[in-house]
Amino acid sequence: MDLIQKKQKIEDSDGEEIIQEGEVDENFEQRVQKLLYETDNGLNLYNKPVMPLIYYEFNEDIKQQAEQVINQDTTILPQDKYEKYEKEASKIWDKFYRHHQNNFFKDRHYLEREIPELNHFKESHQKDETKLYVICEMGCGVGNALFPLRKNYTFFKKVYGFDFSKRAIDVLKANELYDETVFQACVCDLVLDPLPDFERPDLGTLIFVLSAISPENHLMVVRKIFEWMKPGSVLYFRDYGQYDFGQINLSKKKNRKLKNNFYVKHDGVRVYYFSNEEVTSLFTTAGFKQLDVKAHYRYIENRKTKVKMYRVWVQGRYLKE
Repeated sequence: MDLIQKKQKIEDSDGEEIIQEGEVDENFEQRVQKLLYETDNGLNLYNKPVMPLIYYEFNEDIKQQAEQVINQDTTILPQDKYEKYEKEASKIWDKFYRHHQNNFFKDRHYLEREIPELNHFKESHQKDETKLYVICEMGCGVGNALFPLRKNYTFFKKVYGFDFSKRAIDVLKANELYDETVFQACVCDLVLDPLPDFERPDLGTLIFVLSAISPENHLMVVRKIFEWMKPGSVLYFRDYGQYDFGQINLSKKKNRKLKNNFYVKHDGVRVYYFSNEEVTSLFTTAGFKQLDVKAHYRYIENRKTKVKMYRVWVQGRYLKE
């Protein structure tokens, strides 16, 4: 990974999820070969001090240490358990959102620096104010991407979202920022349902969604998205990467493995961990042109629990020509 040399602002939200189960592992302190503190002085959008953005350098030694832990977890849950979690997935996510409401995932302000199309849209709109765009978040949850993007980029004339959790959509629609003249959200299961009859977006997002779907359905889902999107549109993808803190933690706990790189958490939520190569193959096989793919290796410390996390996220941008 090319370590970032440019200073950037970072907020608490960049950690994506609040880790509620985890343990401090001193052995993995040696995974950090180099930490870069990159920050600007100032306040974020919520008038809180800007937090440091810290990367670590991932190398072969770190990979071998992680693989040793992961490969020791050889117990795979029985097929009936696998089928149970598959069948009850929507109920599990409804329960998740009923408990957490909109307090679990943080708003995804980092998207502004990760999606260059946003700047392209902005420049085009500045030249011609009649030039407006459409965005759709697939697996939108409670709107942690849609609301910040619409707030900062008013050139989105329509903001669409769908999720297979009815509870998540209810929470999203109850948000005071939900303006029915701009936003439209509905319940839709990416695996089982046809995609909504929305206006086709210029920009689509698939953020920490595919990992919650059984791996045997990944290609089918991405193909469905490809067929649904219009020529010239871009899909932004971000999800959990192999050797992430979460995967190592689940491997240590045992009896959480459903398939290779696919696990179930304590609350029944499932999670898959992707490699860059796998993501590339998945999206290009479905028909997309890959614009870029890369892994983020981030160090984060939960200030409340003191849990030290070495996160791995994979992201890519994909064009439908």
